[in-house]
Amino acid sequence: MVRKPGKMYRNLAKKAYTRREYMGGVPGNKIVQFEMGNLSQEFPTEIDLIVEETCQIRHSALEAARISVNRKLLKDVGRTNFHFKVRVFPHHVLRENKQATGAGADRVSEGMRLAFGKAVGTAARVEAGQLLFTVFTTAQYLDKVKAALRNGSHKLPTPSHLKVHTIKVSGRIVAAPKIAGDKIAAPVKVETEAAAEPAAEPAAKGAKGAEHKGGKGAEPAKAEPGAKGADAAKGGKAAPAKGGKDKK
Repeated sequence: MVRKPGKMYRNLAKKAYTRREYMGGVPGNKIVQFEMGNLSQEFPTEIDLIVEETCQIRHSALEAARISVNRKLLKDVGRTNFHFKVRVFPHHVLRENKQATGAGADRVSEGMRLAFGKAVGTAARVEAGQLLFTVFTTAQYLDKVKAALRNGSHKLPTPSHLKVHTIKVSGRIVAAPKIAGDKIAAPVKVETEAAAEPAAEPAAKGAKGAEHKGGKGAEPAKAEPGAKGADAAKGGKAAPAKGGKDKK
């Protein structure tokens, strides 16, 4: 199959067509990855590749630019020192009304006007000032990342420029599991201690109540003075009798 030049699909001539359920045989997306490098670490420096013209970029051009940037980053920066992200996706389906070509095909190639055509690929529609590629890294690799993005921009059908930002970094690593473990362990200890304290209070109250009840129960049991008084009363009665006998 002879591939036509990219300038035939660069301009936005018609509305975007993304309804794939009404058409079959749409070629697959050639972009293999949308995020590359170290995905579990935060980097303080952000470098963006921004397009300057509104146009359509075919998926083959996006993949060529992605491969060019990624290879240079892996070679000069290292896989653990950057996070490369593709910001667009080729949603728009490109259609073509294929006609016969070659010598003597003038009358044969005359077909109906405004034919629907057959799907030949996909493209991403971008506007002027839109982000296309983003690389997160540290300040020491800034020049090498810029060179890699400029090298990949030559594969695109639109002029572009770079913009550098400094972003806040929390200092955490996404892949670390210890943070979640610590957060879960603390409340469990607090809950167990809190649950133990109310259980101890009723026990203490029960002990105090038992003491109070025992004291109250002991008071009737201690009715010794009364008993002694009764004995004394009895003895008092007996004493005069004994005394009377002695007097007699």
